[in-house]
This record gives sequence, C-alpha cells and structure tokens, in this order.
Amino acid sequence: MEERRRGSGWFGWVIFLLFVLAPSFLPPLARWLSLQTGVQIGTTELFIAIIVLIIVFSIGSSIVGALRRAAESRDSLPIPRSDDTFRMPSSSPEEVFRVPPPPPEPPRMPTSATQLPGAPRFEPIIDPRILLFGILGLIVIGFVFGVLFLVLNP
Repeated sequence: MEERRRGSGWFGWVIFLLFVLAPSFLPPLARWLSLQTGVQIGTTELFIAIIVLIIVFSIGSSIVGALRRAAESRDSLPIPRSDDTFRMPSSSPEEVFRVPPPPPEPPRMPTSATQLPGAPRFEPIIDPRILLFGILGLIVIGFVFGVLFLVLNP
C-alpha cells in the first residue's frame, strides 16, 4: 500500500498551498494572461483551471504507474523452457505403471497440552485520564463562557 501511494502524495499539498497562496498570486497572473491572450480571464476561472490540471495530471500519473506495474509483473512471469513445452510422453514401463505419491497429510489440530494464545486485549488509543481531563476542561470553558455571555449581554 505504501508503494502505491509513493508518488502521488504531493498533489494534496499543492492544492492546499493553492488555497492558501492563491489570493496573492492569482489576480496578477489572471491579468497577465488576459493581456497575453486577449480573452477576459478571472481569478475563479484560473483557479478552477489549475485544479483541473492537477487532477488530470494525477489521473495520468496513476495510469502510467499502473501500466508500468503491469509491464513489470508481465516481465516477471516465468518463461517456459523449450524442453518443457515440447516434451514427448515416454512409454517406458516404469513410468506407465508408476504409483502416484500419497496425498499430503492434513494439518494436525493442536492437542490440549499446547497453549493457544489468549484473547486480544483492548488497548485504548487515548488514555482515559487525558480524556477525562479534556471533557472536564470543555465543561469548565463552556461554563465560563456561558457565565460571561449572561453577564455581558443586557
């Protein structure tokens, strides 16, 4: 899973930076493009065009990556040797009357003497003390802001 996401993680950062920095550089860029092309281009249209280009680039890179992985998996398939593909059946008596090997034994069930692992334990993600402190803090802050709201509003 990690290898699959290796190359496409930066698209989200580019879109985030575009949202943060767009108000400062998109209006001059839109004016410059309007002067160069003679077509009225607004900042909204330019913003949408950049987002669409990023999405198209992301889809294209995903397709190229999938094609590359498919080519690598196709190249890694074992190629049969020529002596295996055109092997003529032999008619020697040893091979004709040969007894097939016995089937493999099924896996054995554990006996009562062996110890099975115990049941999985629940380990909380957040320490209960921290959770309790956070809930109490929210209650205190809500109480303080509620009292201030009632005192300061006429």
